[in-house]
Amino acid sequence: MRYIIAILCIALPLMAWAKQSTMEPSKQLLVDLQLKAKQIQSISSPFTQEKHLEMFDEVLVSKGHFVFQKPANLRWEYVEPFRAGFLLSDGTGKEWDEVSNKERDFTLESSPAMSMVVSQIMAWTTFDLEWLESRYTIQQIGTTPVILKLRPRNDAAKEFLAYLTVTFAADSLTIDLLELHETDGDFTRISFDNPSINDLIADETFTTVR
Repeated sequence: MRYIIAILCIALPLMAWAKQSTMEPSKQLLVDLQLKAKQIQSISSPFTQEKHLEMFDEVLVSKGHFVFQKPANLRWEYVEPFRAGFLLSDGTGKEWDEVSNKERDFTLESSPAMSMVVSQIMAWTTFDLEWLESRYTIQQIGTTPVILKLRPRNDAAKEFLAYLTVTFAADSLTIDLLELHETDGDFTRISFDNPSINDLIADETFTTVR
């Protein structure tokens, strides 16, 4: 399940930190982000993931594709350097990986781990403000573009997650970068490239492993 944990983060270019100051985001800003998210019926986007390990200089790079369609259809798939991922439709789904060469069925009720992952993805994709504020303290560290920094409220989450950052696109409609900083110094960065918004998505995208 380690490959899925990377989904929960949002990244930030390092050179931007020097120009940022921490502030409390206005309620209006957060509401505006939520209203923007409500315009989205579907998203399809390639992504690049970088895993930075504190003990090694080498950066582990993976590429994949993310698809979302309201109300709750998801597909998260790695295609390089290995194939792995999961899809979900109406509360049931499949996960797969190239190593085992197997597909595994799951439901959100029977798989707490997958339920947690899906909840996180859904919360960010729809910018579920109530859900996010109940689980994180939120600070603003950038205005153009909007960048948020979140720290977990839950003590168990604090044991492995130091904070995460979220960088929005210039129009604040989608997320450009995700980053998760772990307490041991490792961090994962995901960048979304040229997302397609509100295009028609084939039904089999959320039911068939291709």
